[in-house]
Amino acid sequence: MRHMEICKKRTRFDADCDCTLVYYVTVDELFDPRTGIELESFGVGVTICENGETGIVPNVTFSKAGILSLADLIASHLVTPVTIRDIVEDWLCADGI
Repeated sequence: MRHMEICKKRTRFDADCDCTLVYYVTVDELFDPRTGIELESFGVGVTICENGETGIVPNVTFSKAGILSLADLIASHLVTPVTIRDIVEDWLCADGI
């Protein structure tokens, strides 16, 4: 799996703690030996730089446009590693792909 950073956001979760959230898209290369077809499967992730806490949801979609839209959504709403899986599941159910 490789990943491409989308953006960094600074925020404060409480009075004592500033955090940097790094949002990225993950890319997995899938290969079907029967057909010889190779595909890229995209996911999303977020890491809190200060403590290394990470949440990754791989293999969400084969759509580049879809994953970029989702990455923009999670970054604009400051989604954290704890909640990213729930947000992605809601997105999949609401929007479809």
